[in-house]
Amino acid sequence: MTITKRYYQHYNMLALCVLVWLSGFMLLFNSCGSRTATALDSGDTIQLVYAKYLQLIRHKGYTEAVVLNPWKQGGELHRYLLVPKGLEGDEVAKKLADQKTAITGTTPCDILRTPLTKSIITTSAHCQLLYELGRQQAIAGVCDLEYILIPDVQRRTSHKSRPYISNCGSSMQPDIERIMSLRPDALLLSPFENSGGYGKLSALQIPIIEAADYMETSPLGRSEWIKFYGLLYGSEKATSLFSGIEKSYLQLKAFAAKLPLGYSILTERKTRSVWYVSGGRSTIGTLLQDAHARYLFADDTHSGSLPMSPEQILAKADKVDVWATKYWGDHPLSRAELLQEYPGYSQLKAMKTGRVFQASTSSQPYFEQTSFHPERLLREFIILSHPETTRSLGALRYYLRL
Repeated sequence: MTITKRYYQHYNMLALCVLVWLSGFMLLFNSCGSRTATALDSGDTIQLVYAKYLQLIRHKGYTEAVVLNPWKQGGELHRYLLVPKGLEGDEVAKKLADQKTAITGTTPCDILRTPLTKSIITTSAHCQLLYELGRQQAIAGVCDLEYILIPDVQRRTSHKSRPYISNCGSSMQPDIERIMSLRPDALLLSPFENSGGYGKLSALQIPIIEAADYMETSPLGRSEWIKFYGLLYGSEKATSLFSGIEKSYLQLKAFAAKLPLGYSILTERKTRSVWYVSGGRSTIGTLLQDAHARYLFADDTHSGSLPMSPEQILAKADKVDVWATKYWGDHPLSRAELLQEYPGYSQLKAMKTGRVFQASTSSQPYFEQTSFHPERLLREFIILSHPETTRSLGALRYYLRL
């Protein structure tokens, strides 16, 4: 064998070794990159039975919460990396901060040190939930104070009260300077479709918790978000609270299923030229179905509100056995006031038979007490559609007969 041939053989072997080494290195590199990018997949998923727009994954040292986009199938609104406070958490948070972009990609992501202890809460329903979780001290500020029917919140907005709650103005136009002065650990607010972001709030560098729970389409779906809020605020009551709600709801549903099909219920009034009704697959539509009540739009497949013309509703007027609506004001609307609002109401069967009911949202904490407690509304709808059940379920709690 010539020297030249031996040289080329040696060269080829060397090149092959280098190629194999590089291939192995790239495989290892890509594997590590894949592990970082899909870190969520390596954790233990916390089972959620009803919630469609929330995912919880427990990892070593932190918990991942993924809020899915209710308006874009397969999309994500936000990801949160919940890291416990303390020295160990400091190390985990530092590592996650370095990997955050690789972990979440283009989805907005915040690292939250839990438990949160100083938050701005923009809805009365979430304020009430924090009280039920025993974490009311974490409420540092609220928006739309005039609509919050929680006596202790109103009391704590007095400068003489401790811990003090700051009035941060309207949720649509919050007081930015006041929020900045509070230096909260998070802002909890409800996202809306095509809202265009959060304006000046986004520039504050304060984590925004996008509470999309209100978009859940099943009654227990929104309630199951209690588990997420329990993790955020370090409440051990969250699991038992939800379990109690679920148990009560399913018991009432089973009770109603044994009853004959009840009265039909219409739950809304006309708004200007539109009469919004709940879709057949909406939370209200499901509640009425579970109450074993008739619902005029039960066959509809929408999960939100349906904008209908007054004429479309009045075409079914003779089938409306019960009309149960809500109002904000200092007194229930009288029959005369309802007819002044819209004379067409007189065509509803319920107006002719006197089965008209109203729930005040200004004098009683309707939204505070029912948003995460669908079992309370289910009970109301069972009684409304099956009046004979008052013997076993008791009187209505929120709705009063006109």
